[in-house]
Amino acid sequence: MVLDALIKIKNEVDPTLTFRRSRHEGICGSCAMNIDGCNGLVCLTKIESESSASMITPLPHMFVIKDLVVDMTNFYNQYKSIEPWLKRKNPPETKGKEVLQSKKDRAKLDGIKWLEEGN
Repeated sequence: MVLDALIKIKNEVDPTLTFRRSRHEGICGSCAMNIDGCNGLVCLTKIESESSASMITPLPHMFVIKDLVVDMTNFYNQYKSIEPWLKRKNPPETKGKEVLQSKKDRAKLDGIKWLEEGN
C-alpha cells in the first residue's frame, strides 16, 4: 500500500516527512491524499508494481500545513454545521451524567451505515 511506502520513507529516508494516518483500515479518512492525480486513501491504494514512480501530493484546494498534511478546519466547520449525528426529540435531563443506550434503542440503528470518523 502507498501508506506502507510513506512509512518506509519516513523511517529510512526522511524522518521529517509529515503525513496523517490512523487505523490503516480505510475507515477514518485520515490518510486522504492525491495519488497520481486521484484523491484517495493511501492506506487502501496499492502500489502498481509496473509503475516506476507515483506522485503523492496533498489534497487539492486545501491549505497545506506541512508536506502532505492539510488544514482540516474548514472541513470540520462544515461537518459541524450540518450536525450529522443522532438527536433525541426529548433529551433527558442528564445533570452531567452519561445516558446509556438501551438494547432496544441500539437495535433501531442496525443496518444503518455510518461515517465512523471525520479525521
